[in-house]
Amino acid sequence: MLSTGNYARLLESINIRENGAIILGENISIDGYAEKPVRVITHAHVDHLGGLEESIKYSKMIIATSITLDLIESLNYVDKYLLPYYRLKKKPLNYKECLVIDDNETLCLFQASHIPGAAQVYVEYRELRLGYTGDFKLDGKTQVMKDLDVLVMESTYGNPNYRRPFKDGVPELFASLVEEGLYRYKRVYVYGYHGKVQEAMIILREKGIEAPFILPSKIYHSTRVLEKYGIKIGNYMHEEDMLRGLNPGEKAVIFKHMNVAEYRRLDGSALHIVLSGWEFNKPFRRIDDYTYLVALSDHADFDDLVEYVRRGEPKLVVIDASREGDAWSLRNALIEAGYCAIVMPSANPLEQLNKCSGGTST
Repeated sequence: MLSTGNYARLLESINIRENGAIILGENISIDGYAEKPVRVITHAHVDHLGGLEESIKYSKMIIATSITLDLIESLNYVDKYLLPYYRLKKKPLNYKECLVIDDNETLCLFQASHIPGAAQVYVEYRELRLGYTGDFKLDGKTQVMKDLDVLVMESTYGNPNYRRPFKDGVPELFASLVEEGLYRYKRVYVYGYHGKVQEAMIILREKGIEAPFILPSKIYHSTRVLEKYGIKIGNYMHEEDMLRGLNPGEKAVIFKHMNVAEYRRLDGSALHIVLSGWEFNKPFRRIDDYTYLVALSDHADFDDLVEYVRRGEPKLVVIDASREGDAWSLRNALIEAGYCAIVMPSANPLEQLNKCSGGTST
């Protein structure tokens, strides 16, 4: 391990603000507004789009994957009067593609398995290697950034109680529930947040579910974005076309945003499936006679957060406490495992480094 002074020097290259802005290097703000010339967006979820309008006005470029940049438009996250500026300033990068910011900074994007288009951010700054995971699942798609000087990581499921030993079997179980619902009721309603509903559609197609998907407007338009980039869904229609597009009694899967799940009709005419990232005891459970909750998550659980660090072996781990999660529990677990880890934003980052110096605790 490094000395406390060396760790403190590493901290000079990064910051996390209360508004969720992750600062890497000198010129780059990620997933939150800061007065920096470069704004990076890891993915198109609202908690990573904070201050986007301010960034559009202030920053010289808005960087993300092409899918993320298009999803932001299709989900109406940019006001119409700012759209011309957004389109002018947006700079798409592919996975493993890098952009030289100035003589001291180079920025690259790496794949993150979360929602379509999600990315991790890697920055080389004055010979330092800095990385930010954004939100991710640890599967074959997420590229672990290795040998970083500083790794900034999420902590959504940073509590040791947030473990899902059954997680690999959930997609198969979800597809089986949908198949059973189509057989019994002809209609299956699936409720989830943006990104997760697209993941659910992909799973169902991969598992052989061929029934048409009926989609509300925002989900419909974002699904069209995915197909533009080669993510094949197929056989879907806008909910306004449902009556004339389906034959009476034809099977269909109707996707809805999570916000309307509480208004579902429990009259025996359909099966309802609610997709939740906050179920840890079992892969699914029955809520009522016609509703199941399925533990389909797009975040790494506690074990996978620790495993990412084990594989990557960063010198310093900085855990993001500006968003939902349990940063302090994750930090304590990483300290116990022998890693140097601190929580930011916090009032005492330098004091936390005393736990790291020389590998001893004080």
